[in-house]
Formats: sequence, C-alpha cells, structure tokens
Amino acid sequence: MAKARYHWRPDFSRINGPVAKAIADQIEEAIGGGIFRPGDRLPTQQAIADSLGFHLNTVYAAFRELGLRGLTQGAGGRGTIVLKARR
Repeated sequence: MAKARYHWRPDFSRINGPVAKAIADQIEEAIGGGIFRPGDRLPTQQAIADSLGFHLNTVYAAFRELGLRGLTQGAGGRGTIVLKARR
C-alpha cells in the first residue's frame, strides 16, 4: 500500500456550490489524472480539514461521496484507500 501523497490540495478557485462535493470532485480528478493511484492511501480526513481550514464534517462528507462513487474504501483505522479510477 503506497503512502499518501500529501502535496495534493483542492483548487479553491474551482470550489463552487457545496464544498464537500467540490472536494470529492477534485479528488476524483486527481485519481483520474494519476496523482492518486489504486492502492494509494489518501491523506487523512483530519489532515485535509486542518490544512484547508474546513470542518472535519465537510471532509468526511467528501470522503463518503468518494466511497459512494466506488472510488475509495475506508480501511478500518488504516486510512482511505483508492480503489480505481473512473472511466
């Protein structure tokens, strides 16, 4: 399992509408663009919330959306793992 790629950050200028959806969309783009690859561990929800100044619940909602899209899976205390890129 690869380490999280902590250099990724969402582009604030592209956040329109619900922040959680925008974060999920940008993480999905990062997965599709190869920044995050299958097997990679995403940065923790807390790390993203702290670094961006968003509430943890906002980031939690973004990660939940990624799971519903079939892109990630929570690994029970070991982080969130990228499953695949959407085609």
